[in-house]
Amino acid sequence: MSILQGDQGSVSFDVDGSGSTAAVAIAGTRSWTLNVTKSTIEATQQGDTFTKTLGSVVSGSGTIELVYDNDATTGATQDTLFAEVLNGSDTADAKFELFTTGTSSGSNSVEFSGIITSFDISSTVGDLVVATCNFVTSGTITFNL
Repeated sequence: MSILQGDQGSVSFDVDGSGSTAAVAIAGTRSWTLNVTKSTIEATQQGDTFTKTLGSVVSGSGTIELVYDNDATTGATQDTLFAEVLNGSDTADAKFELFTTGTSSGSNSVEFSGIITSFDISSTVGDLVVATCNFVTSGTITFNL
């Protein structure tokens, strides 16, 4: 069994998901979370003694936390990621790939299309400036773990 450390993760992002440009690593990634939820439908019928439940649609949401660096030039600029929250007519075509280790696309990762729903940045005296992007998934979530 292989145990992974948190410092091995990273995030790749392609703003238009068209494949015309490869998804590139977001500089300064500190952490990411992905929550996957399956909705359920109650299918209990009259006369049943116990509740029957069926699985339904699957959705996802999460966060990407970054150490903010407005001069970052390696990988995708953080500003590209942040600017997505200002796109009011977003068609959920941005491609995300969250890596548990490494950066080889399709390996040790979770892939999906989605929308950046919010952006927060905080600055505290004596601490790093940290930015957080929240997202929701759209369509298939692929686990390559």
